[in-house]
Amino acid sequence: MPFAAFFVALCLLLCIFEKTRAAALCILLGAAAGMASVLYTENRMEQLRVRYAGRPLVLTAEVETVSDSYYPGIVDAVLHVEEVNGQAVSFRVECETLPDCEAGQRVQGRFTLAAPAAGSRVDRYTDGIALLAVPDEDKPDLEVLGESGSFRARTHRLQQKLSASLRRRMDGSTGGVLAAMTVGDRSHLSATLRSAYRGAGLSHVLVVSGMHVSILCGDILSFLIPYEWEQSYRSRKRRALFRSLLAFLLMGVTGFTPSVCRAAVAVWVSALGVWVYGAPDTLTSLAVAGIAMTAGNSYAACDIGFELSFAAVLGTVAGGACVRRAREWYCRRFWKKAKNPVKRPWYLKLPMRLWGLAESACIAACASAATFPVLVLRGLSVSVWAVASSVAVLWLVQPMLLLGLGTAFAGLVPALAPVYGLLSRAAVLLTGLMDRWALWLAEKPGTGLYFDTAYAAIVCLVLIGLCWLAFRWKVRLRAAVPCILLTAAVAVGLGNALSRDVVHIDLVGSANAPVVVITQNETAVVLFRGGASTQNAVENQLARRGVQTVELLVDLRTKPQTVCTLEAARTVRAEQMAANTAQELRCTPARVEVLRTRGGSLARLTIGNRQFVALSGNVELAEPVSAQWLLASPAKPTAVRYGNVLALRRYDWLESGDALPASLSLRRGGGLKAE
Repeated sequence: MPFAAFFVALCLLLCIFEKTRAAALCILLGAAAGMASVLYTENRMEQLRVRYAGRPLVLTAEVETVSDSYYPGIVDAVLHVEEVNGQAVSFRVECETLPDCEAGQRVQGRFTLAAPAAGSRVDRYTDGIALLAVPDEDKPDLEVLGESGSFRARTHRLQQKLSASLRRRMDGSTGGVLAAMTVGDRSHLSATLRSAYRGAGLSHVLVVSGMHVSILCGDILSFLIPYEWEQSYRSRKRRALFRSLLAFLLMGVTGFTPSVCRAAVAVWVSALGVWVYGAPDTLTSLAVAGIAMTAGNSYAACDIGFELSFAAVLGTVAGGACVRRAREWYCRRFWKKAKNPVKRPWYLKLPMRLWGLAESACIAACASAATFPVLVLRGLSVSVWAVASSVAVLWLVQPMLLLGLGTAFAGLVPALAPVYGLLSRAAVLLTGLMDRWALWLAEKPGTGLYFDTAYAAIVCLVLIGLCWLAFRWKVRLRAAVPCILLTAAVAVGLGNALSRDVVHIDLVGSANAPVVVITQNETAVVLFRGGASTQNAVENQLARRGVQTVELLVDLRTKPQTVCTLEAARTVRAEQMAANTAQELRCTPARVEVLRTRGGSLARLTIGNRQFVALSGNVELAEPVSAQWLLASPAKPTAVRYGNVLALRRYDWLESGDALPASLSLRRGGGLKAE
């Protein structure tokens, strides 16, 4: 509320001045419309909670996404509910203990629905998840009704077919990268390559985004219907219609990700402009995409993919405008000073030929600068090599994408086996070049810079203020750019100095089996308990903190169903320890003690003068273990005497009260911050 009051007061103050009155009124009207949309979404979610939460219901639903769970024969899934007790409805629920099934199937079972916890409510609403579902204990069986015929299910099956066809004659790393950037199937990406691409600032290449949509809806269509064939306005309308259908199909194949949806809406607006004799522009398309994507769910704007996509487009537009103005200024200056404009020496022609490279560098720099506030304010690490990587290897994306699609479709036709082999070899060659570049650059310093969120907000506001002052006072670029870059460099260095040696303790993954990640500087200790989806969450958290080395991995599971493949310098597995034995290990972030009992395992961390305990399974001890903090899980900690709790959600054995923190930061001077 204080921030909202300050925002409204600032806009009202700007209304006093005539030059800023129109902009301030537009901002206030936009804020009011956004607030109304948020209230509408909250009211709709509250109605679903009041209507369905707290009682057993028979649900008929389509399985949208599936990930492995900690328990055998159980998966974590997001369901699109079609019927409740035979009545047609339409909303999403998340189930963390669903019996084994596959995405794209229709299932029916008896569930009990509950509202998400207050701490995770925004994250659930962002994904359109209204309620949490738990199978009924009396009737836990799930009936599979067969394959769903919805557009989402059909396109998901098409994605799996194309991904399998693409990877058939490729190794795991190359096929995983091509499947991710071609059809959006990221399930086959190795942890090493995923981390390397993040460190090199090329993680956006592994996600089907607006750039990929532009390539597919432009280059493929130009190959099928060359522009030279367009002799009438009717053919332009046919091209626009075909481009719209292709964008819609791509949106379904990639799983309706925010970046692809934004680009698809831009394609539709462009096609509409052709049909109604209007010329659409980028900012209009971007605004229409934002309104369309948040019309049904206002919390969609909280999705990090949504924010990064829109910020990157704004940065790209700004970079293109800067290049265009610089080119116009250079041309005016050249023709003003040219003595013989008809015949020019080669050294005067050379700068004009470098405009292509300068344009790529400028657009990449502006896009990186626009996404920087989103990354640091959302607590993610950034790479100083993002601009250099974009300029160096982004030219490979277009041929890789076209070759990958050609390989995938050729693999579906047995008669095209020779063509498939040729295309796959060419695709492997180009993908190998990009992989080697990412792996080489990921080893360089500066690939994972992490900033505290509050400090990052202050730095971003200062940089935005300097840019506004430079524009307001009409400061020359030769003076403004070095000053802004120097300020940013000083802020980055100071931020790294302030966050040096701070120990971060985070619970990530599923609430049924949360993983403990302890990081300090560029090293980490991981206490693992979960499945494949949990490992992906751990990898994302390590990338967020800018971790380069996992010193110790402790797998607390005594009967694991899946193998944890996270790379670490040392690994301790509870299943390999004898009952009633213990190990003690010393690492940079903490001293770790691991105890294996007959029914489970226990890990105690000592960081400074504080102790933390994590459990897995049923641990029984003669005397309880004392610790200041319990790193909670669904198992009741009868063997631990604790004072405070870190938890992803409030478990049944916890007393009711305020929301519990899920992360903790310990500073060298003894300061403690819980989030």
